Amino acid sequence: MNIFEALEWAQWKTLSLELKTQVMNQVLMYFVSPLKKVSDVTYQQFELDGVKCDTFECSIDGERFVLVPGNKAAILGWESGIQGIARNYWDQKPEQKTEAFDRIVKNYGLKTAEDWDIFVNESASPLRKRAIAPMLVQKRAQPVGTTYIGDLDIITGEFEGRSEDFAPIKHSFFDHFKQPQTFEESLYAEVPLEISEENQFYAFLSEKNEKYAIYTHENCHFHRLKEKMDEQLFDLLTEDQWEYAVSGATRKLFRWGNDIAEDDTYYGKQTAKKIRQANMFGLHFADDLSYWEVTNSMYLKSEKAEKVGHRLFDHLPLASYYRSRKILAEDEIMNLWDFRFRHAIIIQNN
Repeated sequence: MNIFEALEWAQWKTLSLELKTQVMNQVLMYFVSPLKKVSDVTYQQFELDGVKCDTFECSIDGERFVLVPGNKAAILGWESGIQGIARNYWDQKPEQKTEAFDRIVKNYGLKTAEDWDIFVNESASPLRKRAIAPMLVQKRAQPVGTTYIGDLDIITGEFEGRSEDFAPIKHSFFDHFKQPQTFEESLYAEVPLEISEENQFYAFLSEKNEKYAIYTHENCHFHRLKEKMDEQLFDLLTEDQWEYAVSGATRKLFRWGNDIAEDDTYYGKQTAKKIRQANMFGLHFADDLSYWEVTNSMYLKSEKAEKVGHRLFDHLPLASYYRSRKILAEDEIMNLWDFRFRHAIIIQNN
């Protein structure tokens, strides 16, 4: 059994921890550039909606990655409409109307189950079978145009990483922190989760580590993004690879199942929790309508949109096989706030 056979998901599940560890060591040795710093390799067990995967996490140049086993016959895409979705999730009126929602209603009607079937199917990529190679995939998407340079401890104020890249943005970064002027202000002072300045930097707070991950930023279009990936010796996921990474090729519209009620009931709270947690591979994907995720094509995944208060309509962009109706233009500048991507290393015998 060679490394590629071992990394086929059906085979991977049967391997002992000792064999899995040997395979992971081979992956890091032969498929990750020796120019990259690999650290903190850990064995993890992930589960979402009954689908489980025991795999490895590691840090590559400071970013967390997960080993995703391959699948030679992954079924991707969607043509089953609202199958499995409760009627009360689509047969309802929105709390508010928007221009986008009115346009969709005009085009599709959205009154009957058949109307919704057509709309859902046309909001997804076509049904297909694909061979998906195993891959190391970044756990969280990051804003397009950003490059990780290090971490800043919010307690000590010390930066660890590429100091030469942090120095030019240091003052701009610290300008976002204002000392409380009164005792009352100090009681309610909060540290921002994200800080950004276009063409300068982006910072994301890891509450667990009490550190900001610091990134430099430059506006870029699709071809510049691909150039940066090549320069950094990473791959950009194809649409097929992205859909497999989010869904595990399960035949469910959403990675967490078909329940889309997020409310104050027990089941609503459980659904909200599942939507926000890592999937069966340990990867995090969009849990709201706040950004598009870029793949190695003009097709965008997820969505940047305004919610209308209709359960199915508002959750559909979170579907595993959703394809945005926005087509990315080759020369379109992707701004810091609306577009994200994730690094990957595809494990294949070239």
